[in-house]
This record gives sequence, C-alpha cells and structure tokens, in this order.
Amino acid sequence: MPLSDIFAAIRWWAALMIIGAAATPFTLYLFRRLPDRGYAFVKLVGLLIVSYLFWILGSLGIVGNNLGGILLALLILVGLSYWAAKRLAPSDYETNLQSPISSLQTWLNTNKNQILITELLFATLFILWVWVRAQNPAITATEKPMEFAFLNGIGRSPAFPPVDPWLSGFAISYYYFGYVMVSVIARLAVVAEPIAFNLGIAWLVAGTGTAAFGLVYNLIHRGGTESAEKKRSALILGLVAAIALPLAGNLEVGLEVLHANDVGSDQFWQWLDVRDLNGPAEIAESPRYQTSGWWWWRSSRVIHEYHLSGRPEEGLEPIAEFPGFSFALGDMHPHVLALPFAFLSLAVAYLWYMETRDWRLEIRDRAFSISSLPSPVSKPLLLFTALLLGGLSFLNTWDVLIHLFIVLGAFLVGRWQAQGWDKSLLPETGKLAIWLIFPAIILYLPFYLGFRSQAGAPYLLPMLMRPTRLAHFLIIFGIPLFSVTILVVGLAVKRRFRFWRVGVVTAVSLLLALLLLMLFLGWIIAASPEGAGRIIPLADELGLTLPVRPEGLAFGWGMTAVFAILPAVIQAKLAYPATTLLLLGLLALIIMTLANDGKEGAPAHPPARSPLPFVLLLIAAGALLTLGPEFVYLRDNFGMRLNTIFKFYYQAWVMFGVAALFALDYLWREMKAAGFVAAIGYGFALAVAL
Repeated sequence: MPLSDIFAAIRWWAALMIIGAAATPFTLYLFRRLPDRGYAFVKLVGLLIVSYLFWILGSLGIVGNNLGGILLALLILVGLSYWAAKRLAPSDYETNLQSPISSLQTWLNTNKNQILITELLFATLFILWVWVRAQNPAITATEKPMEFAFLNGIGRSPAFPPVDPWLSGFAISYYYFGYVMVSVIARLAVVAEPIAFNLGIAWLVAGTGTAAFGLVYNLIHRGGTESAEKKRSALILGLVAAIALPLAGNLEVGLEVLHANDVGSDQFWQWLDVRDLNGPAEIAESPRYQTSGWWWWRSSRVIHEYHLSGRPEEGLEPIAEFPGFSFALGDMHPHVLALPFAFLSLAVAYLWYMETRDWRLEIRDRAFSISSLPSPVSKPLLLFTALLLGGLSFLNTWDVLIHLFIVLGAFLVGRWQAQGWDKSLLPETGKLAIWLIFPAIILYLPFYLGFRSQAGAPYLLPMLMRPTRLAHFLIIFGIPLFSVTILVVGLAVKRRFRFWRVGVVTAVSLLLALLLLMLFLGWIIAASPEGAGRIIPLADELGLTLPVRPEGLAFGWGMTAVFAILPAVIQAKLAYPATTLLLLGLLALIIMTLANDGKEGAPAHPPARSPLPFVLLLIAAGALLTLGPEFVYLRDNFGMRLNTIFKFYYQAWVMFGVAALFALDYLWREMKAAGFVAAIGYGFALAVAL
C-alpha cells in the first residue's frame, strides 16, 4: 500500500473521530438510559446529523455543495451538543430511576475504559478492512462502476439534487443518502473519490461492528447495581457481536469444505440440493474453494428455487446475502450503506421500549396526562427517531417500514409489559406512528419530490413457487437460530406453556391471513390482462385447462383460474411445511411468553426492567421477515421474489444475530444446561462460518 494511501486512511479515521466528538454530548444526552449512554453510536449519530444538515441546506439553496457547507453543518452539530451538554446534569425525575452523571467531564473520566475499548474496536476493524480492500482495490465488476459514478456525481455536482452521471441533464433519482455521507467524510479528510470508495467500505465494516457491539453490550449490561461479572459478559458477547454480525458467513462455507473432501454420501448432497454442491462428492486435487475465485458466491444463493410443477428455476435465484458477503464483495450498495444505521435504529427502538416502561412508573407517582410524551427526553427522541427513519428511507427505502415496525413494536411491547394489555394500546401506537411518519416525510421532502422508482409502482404478488426448504433456511440462519430457538422454547417450558391458546390462535390466524392474502392477490392479478400472462403459462405447465379468457378485466375468470391452481399451491405448502411451521412456532411461543409476562404489569406491580421482551420482539420481527416471502413478495423489475428475499433476509440476519447473543447470556444465567448447549453449538457453528 502506498504511503499516500496510508495517510489518507489516517485522515479518514481522524475525520470520523471529529464527527463523533462533535456528537458525543448530544448522544450521551439522547441515550442517557443506556449503560454506555450510546457512546458506541456517536460516529453514526454525528454523521447522520451532519450529512442531513448539509444535504437539506444544500437542497434549499442555503449552502453550496462544498466543504464550507459541510463545516457549517458540523458547526450546527457542535451547537446542538452544547445545548445537550447543559442538560446532562441530573433532574429530580432521573434521580428516582438511576444515578445519573453530574457532568460530561465526570462521565468521560469514570468511563474511560469503556471509551477506550470502543475506540480500539473501531480502529481495529477499520485497519483490518483497509488492509483487506488494499489486496483488491479495483473498482470493477458487479455494481461498483455504478456506485462509483454516484459517488463522483455527488462530489462534483454544484448543488443538490446531484446530477445523474448516467443521464445528462437529469438529477439522480435514487436513494443516494449513503453516498452523500461517504462524500462528506471524503471531503473532510481531503481524500479523492477513487480512494474514498474503498475507505468507505472499511468505514462501513468498522461502523457496523462497533454498532453491533454497542447494541449487544447495552442489552446484556443494563447498568445500575449489576455485578462486574455481568459487565464482563456484556463486553465479551459485545465483542463477539462485532465479529459475528458483520464478518461471519453462513453454514454454506462449511458445506463447501465437506463436499470437497468427500464427506457425506452422494444421496445426501443430492437431497441437500444446493447448487454447485448437489453433484457427487469427490476429492479433487484442488478443492473449489482454492481454485475458483468466486466459490464464495454460492453462500448468498443457497435457496434452490422450484416451480410448482417441480421444474427447477434456471434463471435468477433468490438472493440471501449477508453482511460478511457484502463486505467481501466490496460493493457500496444502499443496503450496505444503511447497515450501521440499522443497528442504530434498533438502539433507538430499545430507548422507546425503556421510555414507555418508565413512563408508566412515572404516571403512577405523578399527575401526568396519559397522552403526555413519555419523559423529558422524549421530544428530542421523537424528533431524532423521525430523522433516523426518514434517513433509512433515503439510505435504502426497503428498510424504513421494517424499522418503523420495530420502533412501534417496542413502544407497544413496553406499554404492554408495564401495564398489561388494554384496548388503548393500539390507538396510542397508531398516534405514535403518525407522529413519526409525517415528520420523517417532511424532513426529507426534497428527496421524495424528486424520487422516481426504476421498478415502477410496486405491488404485492402471491408466491407461486415451492416453499423454501428448511435445510436451505437453516444453512442461512442456523447459527443464530440455534440459541434463539433454545431461548424461546426454554421460556415457554419455564412458564409451563401458560397462555398457549393465545399463541396458537395468533399463529393460526396469521397463517390463515397469509393464505387469504395469497388467494385475494391471485384473483386480482389473474383478473388483469398483465396478470393473465403469468397465470395461463403456469396453468399450462401444471397440465390444467382453463376456459377462454374474455378481453379486459375478467374477475370471474380470475376466480376460476385461482381455484384451479389452488390445489397445486396447497400441495406444495403441505409437501414442504417445515420452514413455515418453525417460524409460526417461534411466533406462537413468543406471543405466549409476552402474554404471560404482561399479565401482572399493573401499576401496583411494576415489572423489572428486563430487555427480554424487546429481544423477543426482534426474534418475532425476524420470523415475520422470513415468513412473509413464503406467501407474498413485492413485485419489482425482476418479476420474482429475488429482491424481497434479499432485503428481508438481510434485516432478519441483524434481528436474529442480536437476539442470539443475548440468548447465550440469558440462558447461561437462567438455564445453565440449556446455556451450555447453546454456547457450545453457537461457538462451533461460528468457528465454521468464520
């Protein structure tokens, strides 16, 4: 690596340190309920605020797209942090809940070890991936040229919206906020775009790993009077999260080794049916993982898709990409640019969970209106949550509804566990949704006004293929699901399956709703001329004879076609039910557990401030994200569920991964035998994946 590139990497790190330092007081104030007060997220918070201010001021014509505009945004962040620093002293309200710090200086002095660990982790991951990218820095192949063009276009445009490098005279119509962020760092660090591209990938690895560390640490170590042993466990598992979530592979990596070394019978590999591994196992002079530069590509294409007729899909495959694959590939695609902020969003959702629980305790002691905001920190939290959710939409539009669901779910579960279930919870959650959605749209209105999706108007389609086989699903998610499943089943056993009817009814209702949605969508699609072009070839392949279709909209014919194909759909679901049953089972046990734990949440019996219900929400979200594409998918220009699997599984990796590490700690403390089994299984699988 040339010396000039080394100095560029140092300047890049320094720029991020400056942004993080400018955001530290504000972050400590906003995340003051967390044990580390959100220090692991300071760079993400700072970069989000600076990039937003720079972009919105530039879009309104107040500043130019230059270094001066970036410095003005940074100065505004410093002012915001000054405002927050003046409010870091404890109030009477805080004193009743925890022992807060008296000043920023006191906290920094007493938590210098935590700060040092966090910064060393960030620097280590950044240096590691700078070295990795230095081995192959070429910006070629896959989608790198497009992404590099966007980065150049943003850096060289006179104003926002930036000019489209592919279409002269037009602005970029894409979710380009992540490229704005990389350009901001590059200009602060005085780094040219060709070098900034690879340093941006290194920063994303470090930012993701540090954010994963912070989230897991804060979930396990809840602060207060907890023991030093608890803090050590939080540090250890937080460090595991920093490696496992952004860098580990899935179990396909181990299968490559086994297949290349003739482990397993030919029948086993044919049954497993992962492409490139479904032929006879044989010992080659040089295994595929040594001779093929792209052997690892298969780890993101595990699912072998089949049509209802049994014909294998030979075209585009469902993409089950994961962070380790993305960072090895080195593309600066929006789903990668948004990944660190997904962890930040989960941390913010956890704040909403904690706020609502403490809100109930406060209402018991003080005469506050039930419609009041949860606490003195809630107005800044509300505004920052809207800024973050809107930013996720601008970073990678697929993610925003997922994380809105998590925030609203955290609010709902927190209230449920604090006071028990009542009919006011859903309307209150709906009000919060309005308070978040409208500000998020207004804050990023210039983007929405100029955005035009290349996929056209998206809409749902029924999934008329064979379901995902459990073997393929476990190859992708087996590592985190091992400890997650033990946790969920263990909790149900510990509670003696009380409220099991609630869980079963919920799961069955969800299954019926998904089946009815498939039926309804199939009818609507078949009734349209475009949809008939999908349904008629499918019926022909299944050997079905449909009546002649009339011109135009044909709702009666559509119903006839749907019911003709329905037996083949049901037969496929019944032939491969395991994945659906696993996910529905997890959801049933989670609902059962939450119902059991929320039954005594009346004000006279305030529950312990355990993060367990929030973690169960993450598991439920991961289950829903992976269950949904078994029934419906979002239509785009690919015309199949490729992108829905891609985007949903990517976020499920985050949800399951965080929950799995929390599960290891919880099981070890509460269910020793189960914790030992979970730790051994997780450790072995992780070693294989790494």
